[in-house]
Amino acid sequence: MTTTRTPTTVLFDLDNTLCEHATTFSDRLAAAFERVGVDPFFGTADVHRWLPRVSAESALDLREQVFGGIARELGRDPSVADDLAAAYVDPDPADVRPLPGAREAVDALGEEYHLGLVTNGGRAVQRAKLDALDLGDAFDASVYAGGAMPVKPDAEPFERALSALSAAPGEALHVGDSLGSDVAGANALGLRSVWVPHAESLREGPTPSHTIDTLYDLPGLL
Repeated sequence: MTTTRTPTTVLFDLDNTLCEHATTFSDRLAAAFERVGVDPFFGTADVHRWLPRVSAESALDLREQVFGGIARELGRDPSVADDLAAAYVDPDPADVRPLPGAREAVDALGEEYHLGLVTNGGRAVQRAKLDALDLGDAFDASVYAGGAMPVKPDAEPFERALSALSAAPGEALHVGDSLGSDVAGANALGLRSVWVPHAESLREGPTPSHTIDTLYDLPGLL
């Protein structure tokens, strides 16, 4: 049983928590269906549901596994999923904008707490986003889950961040937009979870410790 203590550490998710792309994943997926010439037969919710089930070495490999799994689940031709994976265009990682309160929350909390980043995504891509946001040096520890490392909600990314920051789960919070990966992973390990829903976030899942509308509200929790 995890004992809750006075927080010393705040962990952040990156995508759709601290920043977002100009185009949404839903937009890019719809464009891929259009390029392939197939009527859409799955959406963002299906992709979110499948992401924790796969481990991939690249973004294309991830899409092939996720899209292929959904296609087989729905009795569709897996080759169509491969075509969709190839037709999907990844956004420029540097073409991101901060979400409301992101910079302010990181700046304010960084003066008093140890800050960590726990994100599903390759180091090079995620670092490009951080640099574009001028957050490259904002975190005391960063964990990039994927490839050989299981992605959130697996415990390993959280455990690595906590170890690097010499923090116990009971003295840490994790802030993210995903109930299925951020909140579920934090809750399972005994961290306080702070859910800041994004427009693309699924609304069904585990119950977070706290829910806030924007990151402007985060410092007030502490």
